Amino acid sequence: MQCVIDAWLERSDPCLRLLDAETGQEILRCGAGWILPLLERGVLTLEDIQDEGLSYAERLGLTFDQPTFRAR
Repeated sequence: MQCVIDAWLERSDPCLRLLDAETGQEILRCGAGWILPLLERGVLTLEDIQDEGLSYAERLGLTFDQPTFRAR
């Protein structure tokens, strides 16, 4: 599956969405409550989001050993 990352990080209420590239269907939506702590810790960076050499999980700063997000 090819995905598109739609990230708005430099706002007072940042949001990030992961979309199916073919259908445009939203797969994952993350709001400020999830994004801000990751930005503050340096786990989520614009450079990583843009790095196509990383997996989608790595690009979004996701770690599956701890519950940090909820998929839709």
